[in-house]
Amino acid sequence: MKILHTSDWHLGNQICGHKRYEEHEQFLSWLLSLINREGVDVLIVAGDIFDTTTPPNRSLEQYYQFLARAAGSSCRHIVITAGNHDSPSLIAAPRELCKYLNITVVGHAPEEPGELVTVIKDRDGKTGLIICPVPYLRDRDVRTMQAGESAAEKTANLVAGIKARYHAIGSCAERIREEIGEPIPIIATGHLFAAGGITREDDGSRDLYLGTLACVGADAFPSCIDYLALGHLHLPQRVCGNDRMRYSGAPLPMGFGEAGQTKSVLMIDVHDYRTISVKEIPVPVFQNITRLSGTHEEIIQELARMKMEYTPVLVEVVLEDSRIIPDAAEKIRAIIQGSPVEVLKVKSRQLSAQAMQPGSNEESLAGLSPEEVFNRRLDAAEIEGNDRREYLESFLEIYKELLEEDNNSE
Repeated sequence: MKILHTSDWHLGNQICGHKRYEEHEQFLSWLLSLINREGVDVLIVAGDIFDTTTPPNRSLEQYYQFLARAAGSSCRHIVITAGNHDSPSLIAAPRELCKYLNITVVGHAPEEPGELVTVIKDRDGKTGLIICPVPYLRDRDVRTMQAGESAAEKTANLVAGIKARYHAIGSCAERIREEIGEPIPIIATGHLFAAGGITREDDGSRDLYLGTLACVGADAFPSCIDYLALGHLHLPQRVCGNDRMRYSGAPLPMGFGEAGQTKSVLMIDVHDYRTISVKEIPVPVFQNITRLSGTHEEIIQELARMKMEYTPVLVEVVLEDSRIIPDAAEKIRAIIQGSPVEVLKVKSRQLSAQAMQPGSNEESLAGLSPEEVFNRRLDAAEIEGNDRREYLESFLEIYKELLEEDNNSE
């Protein structure tokens, strides 16, 4: 059987206000062509289908149109799990209808681990695969909060809860395989931060466990799992060098920090649990993005050259001048008028440094993260030491709960 592993589509995502509907439409069309060309049997989407829990209607339309087209392709089964950006209830809402199209959608993690075990038949009607579609596991899914827990205890309990959940699901899957009596591969999904995972600045990966360093080690996953299809990290990578524990990465660059990064999906060729091969398939570039750094004069020269090439590209400019250039953004954008080059963001190292100083006239709230804003409030109240750490941990925990709240569930 051929399995295609992808994740982190982030439908509805924008870069500096630039809508990306056309890019996503091109990607989904390319993905469908790949499925038909390669004769893919199973498609796995390991979380973060959408960029927010309340995606725009156009993104919902793209998603459902793709599912309808994919259900009529060579693909015999589709498995979709919710990520930390997704609304669990939105992902799970059409599950009964999706069953008739051989689409498994999982928004929440059920209490009974056996409910996350799905048996898939091959083209000859024989049992060919066992899939454990595990979505993003929220705190409430895997641990019981206790009063007076330290940050280290919270992290340890969280990781222990994730490990226990995966081992319980693995035991159910292994028991089914023993009942079948054949070397059926067990494939599991996940949406989490595995220890040793690599991220990049401005790659769009939101911290899963704010205020902690919760990283799940490879030992969290039972040895019966023959391939682990992961989502969340946007760079394609292996977990601890294991070829059978992989992040497919996001198919589109999520920010200028990923400019020039090769994107991919993963093709898994399965014969039995002993014979599994994995191949990276590069995703075409549907929209060029780039980050330009240098002095004002160097940036002007480079943009003039790009204008002459007349190639569509989205640009972030980072000014390295030691002096502040008045009206720099307006002057820079004037250079590329009448061309398909679009400068979406202009920032100055000098202004950024000033903005980090409390009380700076150049400071902008939009340029600060929620954690930075809260730290400024702690500075103003002159709160230090253990009190500061406890306040910050509490703030991050509340903020995380707000991010995970499924506002449209009822």
